[in-house]
Amino acid sequence: MRESVQLAERHDCRLHTHLGETRDENDYCEHHFQCRPVDYLEDCGWLSNRVWLAHGIHFNDDEITKLGRHGVGVCHCPTSNMVLASGQCRTRELEAAGVPVGLGVDGSASNDNSNLMEGVRHALMINRLTYDATVTHFDTLRWATRGSAQCLGRDDIGEIAVGKQADLAFYTLDELRFSGAGDPLAALVLCGAHAADRVMIAGAWKVMNGLPVHMDVERLRYEHGEAAKRFLASL
Repeated sequence: MRESVQLAERHDCRLHTHLGETRDENDYCEHHFQCRPVDYLEDCGWLSNRVWLAHGIHFNDDEITKLGRHGVGVCHCPTSNMVLASGQCRTRELEAAGVPVGLGVDGSASNDNSNLMEGVRHALMINRLTYDATVTHFDTLRWATRGSAQCLGRDDIGEIAVGKQADLAFYTLDELRFSGAGDPLAALVLCGAHAADRVMIAGAWKVMNGLPVHMDVERLRYEHGEAAKRFLASL
């Protein structure tokens, strides 16, 4: 980890790891290193504004203050956290301390569909449960966009504005679930939008009519299914 810090500084790269996800991670660090995970991270030179962490659930008040002071980002992964019953990220305390908070899906081993838009809705629900109804869809959409860009150290993405990269996601509201909605943005989150109709990245269309462009989806699904069968047969 210390060598990774040196490499990142030499090439001006970001650093990322998962931290504070489960209580047994704290127990493991205390048993083997006689310190908590954030202390171990600091000892390795990982407390800086080029670092972003996934999960960040089991931090105490002092650790949150320390992370904020160093500008370390935290990627909130609500769907994974709920699937694994890991705990609830203290998003409000983290933001209040100056920690950039983004939004992610974690990996396929703990979030089978890796749907970030679904993660926006789950973030809204679990944070309302953690705090109260003053957490809004604007908060969770902010984490998914500007907050995530900040975690990545990017100032050219994360919002629709002059001078920013043309990253756009378009959703249709013609399904019955959206009928009667007065606020289209709230409808996307509260009514559970699942898939974008069109996605543009850096000015180029990557999804059209709900499907990725330049890709044989049926072939991809077949190959993935066969790979899954081989994996199961090897167990």
